[in-house]
This record gives sequence, C-alpha cells and structure tokens, in this order.
Amino acid sequence: MTKTRVSITIDGNIAKVIENYYREKVKIAAEKGEAIPKLSNIYEEIIERGWESKSGTRKK
Repeated sequence: MTKTRVSITIDGNIAKVIENYYREKVKIAAEKGEAIPKLSNIYEEIIERGWESKSGTRKK
C-alpha cells in the first residue's frame, strides 16, 4: 500500500480522546514489555479505522 501524507485538524475534545487512547496503548505495551507504539502509528490507525467523535468512542 502506498503511503500518503494527510493533514487533519482536530478540536480540543478529540485531541484529549486521542491522547487518552494513546496513553492506554502505551500502558498496555509497557505492562507486557513490548515496544511503545509511535504516535504517528496511532494516527494512521485512526485514519484507517475512522474515528467517531460521539461520546469519545472509536468506530469499530
């Protein structure tokens, strides 16, 4: 798959939700002794799966 540069604008509430999601991923990785995920990979995941702003939940 070809990588494409994407520019997005998010508001403060979504930024907090993304930050909390990232912190949770880091916490899980640290507990398991795995590598800490890069923030850019988290944004790629969000773009791939989509992100729903309602109630700060991830779209599945």
